[in-house]
Amino acid sequence: MQLPQHPFGTAITLKDIEESLNKSPHWEDRYRELIRLSRKMPTLPEAWRTTDNEIFGCENRVWLAYTLTPQGNFHFVLESESRIVKGLLAILLSQCEGQPPQNIADVDLLAIFGQLGLAQHLSTTRNSGLRAVAEAINNAARAALHHDQ
Repeated sequence: MQLPQHPFGTAITLKDIEESLNKSPHWEDRYRELIRLSRKMPTLPEAWRTTDNEIFGCENRVWLAYTLTPQGNFHFVLESESRIVKGLLAILLSQCEGQPPQNIADVDLLAIFGQLGLAQHLSTTRNSGLRAVAEAINNAARAALHHDQ
């Protein structure tokens, strides 16, 4: 079964998200923007919602599924039961979708949340969950690099 496509990292870039969030000075506006982003996230098919793909340590259930394209780039799909979490996951996707493993193996994917002024508005458990997702993405990239050697 093929993973669904999404616009993050291609039609919707990190720069697009930054510009949109920066136009929203209040947390409530940014919150609405995150929910808007979540609506553009694909639904991960049930077949991919396995224990192996579930990220533990998150406040809400989150799944990470990925494949490598024939060109050696990642195609990630992230799923959550929470709209706000899906919006946050869209920000992660915008950084790593379509990238080769070497571009994301050691990147701090969470730094953007501080730069966007989002980190301080997130609960400790939500930050912890995002950290677990970012670590899983970095680990997938490292494993792909080791596999190529």
